[in-house]
Amino acid sequence: WQLRCKPTVLPSGRILLPLYTDTFSISIMAISDDDGETWTASKPLLGFGAIQPTVLRRDSGELVAYMRENGVEQRIRTASSQDEGLSWGPVTATTLPNPGSGLDGVRLANGHWLLVYNDATDGRNSLAVSISEDEGRTWKWTRHLERQEQGSFHYPAVIQGGDGTIHV
Repeated sequence: WQLRCKPTVLPSGRILLPLYTDTFSISIMAISDDDGETWTASKPLLGFGAIQPTVLRRDSGELVAYMRENGVEQRIRTASSQDEGLSWGPVTATTLPNPGSGLDGVRLANGHWLLVYNDATDGRNSLAVSISEDEGRTWKWTRHLERQEQGSFHYPAVIQGGDGTIHV
């Protein structure tokens, strides 16, 4: 198992560490309820090519994983959990394009969600940031950090600093 995106700490204290395997092209969550002393595994996030998940939490407690799509749909994949990450619903495709490259997400201090990803289907030469005001149901704004005819801008990570600055 490999990891790419940062862990998510839930209000209960549970830690979710997103893991994936290229061999089987699926993802799971490593789960700890004792500050990382012991770990168990979630049920897999099943859907061909759904790897490298990043996890965001809705106000309702529902968790949403966004994943790199390693298949033919060329869209960011998503799945949700209603039980703090123990099990996950079906993996589906979003409307957000993705050429089979990594992405990351963060819930901002104002409650908006931010995803950073490659927003093309034919290369990694366009790196975009999209923002959702409705916890990932729609992505109203997209801005490009990089957009070149050539080049490769991929495997981003994102955090928000204590001063509100977004770091990609």
